[in-house]
Amino acid sequence: MRKTPDNEYVSGWDSGHFPGTVRQTGAQRVAAAIRRLIFEGKLRAGDRVRQEELADRLGVSRLPVREAIIALDREGWLRAEAHRGAYVAGLDENTVHDHYEIIGLVYGLAARRSAERGTPEDLAELRALDGVLGSVTDADEFWAANRRLLTRLLGAAHSHRLTAVGGLLTGTIIPGNFFVEVPETLQAHQTAMHGVVTAIEAGDGEGAERQLVDTFRRAGKSAVRLLRHRGVLGE
Repeated sequence: MRKTPDNEYVSGWDSGHFPGTVRQTGAQRVAAAIRRLIFEGKLRAGDRVRQEELADRLGVSRLPVREAIIALDREGWLRAEAHRGAYVAGLDENTVHDHYEIIGLVYGLAARRSAERGTPEDLAELRALDGVLGSVTDADEFWAANRRLLTRLLGAAHSHRLTAVGGLLTGTIIPGNFFVEVPETLQAHQTAMHGVVTAIEAGDGEGAERQLVDTFRRAGKSAVRLLRHRGVLGE
């Protein structure tokens, strides 16, 4: 974070990456920063998002800000009104649950396909990455290890379509590192991912898929609790 001339703190850039995503565009980085401002309560439901002011604060042109607002309107964070501007909408519980459900379904399918199509080399790499994930306790290191494992899971599915869809999952409901904001989920996620890899090695694609869907469903419930505590969720 950094200070602005009026001594208000703004978040700057979040990574905004979900595991397996491609490098972010300027608009995606602006969207991540806006999510963070809402998450931290610096922008509240009903507040107007002033494009020029935001562009100045973030040191970007207005174009990526406009693109970010369009994306956040689709996600439910903002409400863009013709000739009036954009306003903070506040997320609802259904949107948050569905966000994580979709991620679980995509990566769950990748896990099933990995069990069906994965080569010995794929399985060896997944096993090694699972070992790394199981050995770290620092939240930032865990986030990075989890990203590598899920990215490799997409590759082991041997599907250009799944890789492409995984690359579209760039938006994250919880800005920044989920495991920093919800540290109590780290150990459970560690155990769940070990179960996923074990199922893939055993050729149990349905079991691996089910565990990943359940894992992200639980993440959605944790996210709802956190966002409710933060006062971000709308009715």
